[in-house]
Amino acid sequence: LLNTVTGVHKYKWLKQNVQGLYPQSALLNTIVEFALKEEPVDVEKMRKCLLKQLERAEVRLEGIDTILKLAAKNFLLPSVQYAMFCGWQRLIPEGANIGEPLTDCLKDVDLIPPFNRMLLEVTFGKLYAWAIQNVRNILLDANAKFKEL
Repeated sequence: LLNTVTGVHKYKWLKQNVQGLYPQSALLNTIVEFALKEEPVDVEKMRKCLLKQLERAEVRLEGIDTILKLAAKNFLLPSVQYAMFCGWQRLIPEGANIGEPLTDCLKDVDLIPPFNRMLLEVTFGKLYAWAIQNVRNILLDANAKFKEL
């Protein structure tokens, strides 16, 4: 195998790794360990884990779509929009504890297909843009009122 690989120039990186010229990365070590593992791999268990991550990503996408639809409503009072945004961020009154603060939208769904991952990131980005626009509008209104005084 080594003679075959050393004769082919386009597989130079493989030759160097086989000969040990470059230190192997953690990812490459994990791949090698997985490929050379003699124990049987429970494919059904891996499939179920991936399906659970897909379901979790779909629930997140559905939830963020609902929040975006509510945020787009013009008839909501500013206090309602503020309460909705604080609820989404888990900002609650002092003394109450409902869990961990908001984390990355891809937490615990890092093995979903790239399309679903990008869809989640883009949808969460829309909500971030909505929040930033609202904060900007509030600051501009406050600045205008301050100049009037």
